[in-house]
Amino acid sequence: MPQSVRRKRSPRRRGGPSPGRPPGDAVPRRGPVLIALAGVLAITLAAFAGSFRNDFVSLDDPTHVTQNPLVLNQRYGALLTTVVNNSYHPVTMLSLAANVTRPLSAQPFLVTNVLVHVLNTGLVFWLAYLLSRRRLLVAAVTALLFGIHPMRVESVAWVSSRKDVLYVFFLLAGLISYWRYLEKREWPWLALTFATFVLSCLSKGMAVVFPLLLVLLDFWKRRRVFERRALLEKAPFFAASLLFGLIAIEVEKGGSFHGLFTVLDRQLVAAMRTDNWTPYMRVTFPTYGNLMYVKRLFLPTGLGAYYPYPTEAEFRSPVYPLSILFFLGMIALAIWSIRRARVVAFGLGWYLLVILPVLQWIPVGASMLADRMTYLAYVGPFFLAATAVDALCERRRTDRPWILGALAIVAGLLFVGTLRQVGTWRDSEALWTNVIRNYPRSDKPYIARGNALGERGRIEDAMADFRTALSLGSQRGDLYDGLGNAYGSLGRPDSAIIMYDRALAVDPTLARTYYNRAIAHLRLLHPREALADLDRSLQVAPLQAAQLHFPRGNAYLQLSMWREAEVEFTRTIEAGQLVTDALYNRGVARMRLGDRNGARADFRETLRLDPGYAPARGELQAMGEQP
Repeated sequence: MPQSVRRKRSPRRRGGPSPGRPPGDAVPRRGPVLIALAGVLAITLAAFAGSFRNDFVSLDDPTHVTQNPLVLNQRYGALLTTVVNNSYHPVTMLSLAANVTRPLSAQPFLVTNVLVHVLNTGLVFWLAYLLSRRRLLVAAVTALLFGIHPMRVESVAWVSSRKDVLYVFFLLAGLISYWRYLEKREWPWLALTFATFVLSCLSKGMAVVFPLLLVLLDFWKRRRVFERRALLEKAPFFAASLLFGLIAIEVEKGGSFHGLFTVLDRQLVAAMRTDNWTPYMRVTFPTYGNLMYVKRLFLPTGLGAYYPYPTEAEFRSPVYPLSILFFLGMIALAIWSIRRARVVAFGLGWYLLVILPVLQWIPVGASMLADRMTYLAYVGPFFLAATAVDALCERRRTDRPWILGALAIVAGLLFVGTLRQVGTWRDSEALWTNVIRNYPRSDKPYIARGNALGERGRIEDAMADFRTALSLGSQRGDLYDGLGNAYGSLGRPDSAIIMYDRALAVDPTLARTYYNRAIAHLRLLHPREALADLDRSLQVAPLQAAQLHFPRGNAYLQLSMWREAEVEFTRTIEAGQLVTDALYNRGVARMRLGDRNGARADFRETLRLDPGYAPARGELQAMGEQP
């Protein structure tokens, strides 16, 4: 061989570039890495610290926490086998129960959400650091964009979205574990990967995409995806994914997966009516959702908790057919990039694998899309963008300050956007006011805000929102339920019953409406009708039984069934609900049963708990007792 071609290999210098790395790709020292990580985490925490002052909202929080007896009473064993809100996510429910305080406060829940999100940001940093062969700028930019993007707010600042931050925590930990397995080929790392995968699935069903992400990591590692060992390794993952997928499909329809689980309430999932949808619409709506997710990746404006389907006039817009072409173009670009631009294939592939299952191919709920669906999906595009920034800085070193300055401006705008979006989740009124601002011709946010205002005693404001919803042609069950509650607060139980009748005609699974109608019947001295409604409420929501004892006891009082009333009030007291009222009413029942000693004890205990309880004082005086 000619001497000019033969070169002696220089010894590798300590701290220099490793074989296979691009020029300048030296391993950063631990100090700069830790400083960069700490900075990203601190910025992320600052972006979401405002949510610590937020409250529960009416969107799913009652089902998950504020009206969930298993969570409120921290019945951890029961939560392991209970379907909540048509989802089986026991790890999420256990974590929510652990945040319960007395008196109940949203702050521990939201602090936990934010801390888990900060941990997730750290995991994204570490995963990007490993995938980029320890490029510090790639890791920092990927994690920063993930941490402070406004599309993260729904997943973090909403109590009921605990499942999003939690499933992603386990999923990212599993991907890091799998990467270590690919590096070391030691089976304990693969076992840890499977364990975190199962925990992720038990936190939210979206984790079933995990095995596909493992295949994507094989691709990124330049491992043969279809080699025998790779396929055998992933067989348990795909089997578990299939199992959890079947569970998710079954419980979403209101099932108990062959009796294996207990259903907290049997209400139907609110779904769009699709019987009049054409095949074109069934394809267009999901692809339009994808287009909006991509648009909000770059321009996160108009965000909210609800995105209604388009009206007939809106659907004529050319953006809908163009969304199909855009979607097909993304898939084509990802496939084309497999051999030509691996980082593009990786970033787009990650996004598509995660987002495809949650596009509304089978519509669930009345919202066309949801910000939380991008919580994991955006990691791929963020990694792609960070890699591009890093490559640009390498190629144009003299312009590096300008490039990083532009990046800082983008990060600043995202930070401010997140601060503002956190404020829209302050409470139910703020949440739905923001949706109304974005979609003033949609009925659902007016109904939701009206119900929130009604719970605060602002009946006239609530009625105004309900009237607006009616003027928009709304026929929803929760609209009539809200109207019934408003009429009840105005002292018109007869009008309330008419509204509750209409609500149940629309949706006979509204357990709370049966309860509300029972209360209206009691006010009209219709105890038998009230008992019938309480029985129906129990059938729909059997685990809410503790809330039914008190009104059932009142119905028995009206029927002069003293013994049955005593039993129901005793159960109310044992459940720790409405204790003073239940003690007084039990005392009344015991008086009618001739149990003066028991009645006296109940009246005295009522006064001990509430010295200003005048009816108990009057009963004792009527008995010739000194209060």
